[in-house]
Amino acid sequence: MRIALVFVLAFCIAPLASAQKAIDITPSYIAGIHLGMSQAQARSAMTRPIRIDRLEDGYMRLVSSKQKLESYFRTGTKGVAVVTTWNRQLQTDEQVGPCSTVTALKNAYGSRLVPFKEGGKTVAYRLANLIFTLNGSRVGTVALGHGTQAMYVALSATQCA
Repeated sequence: MRIALVFVLAFCIAPLASAQKAIDITPSYIAGIHLGMSQAQARSAMTRPIRIDRLEDGYMRLVSSKQKLESYFRTGTKGVAVVTTWNRQLQTDEQVGPCSTVTALKNAYGSRLVPFKEGGKTVAYRLANLIFTLNGSRVGTVALGHGTQAMYVALSATQCA
């Protein structure tokens, strides 16, 4: 009887555990990359091949096109300054990520979203350290970073198509 009960519990619970989706985007990390992580740590968390780009204004970027993920470093900032993704498979606990509809974003987070406007038009929303850029009626990029500089990096990053 005890063996049968263990078998039934294992058989019933296993599918539930495997059906749970991993949360890849949080206010603390995107795909395991945290703000302040060293270049070596960020590189080891990214899928190869990884391209290195030297950008203006003291920025350097690690890009994993396969993973659709970018880690930005800036002179004077310790470790990762901004992380961006356009990978539709990476999502928050509310199942919002790149390519999600703006309606889904608003339904999930409502009044907690802070609009960012350019020229009188909302181009992105901030939720704590997360930034959701808009690409028409969809989320273009999800980024993690502090301040206005992170917003501009997110708005310049690759968008979900």
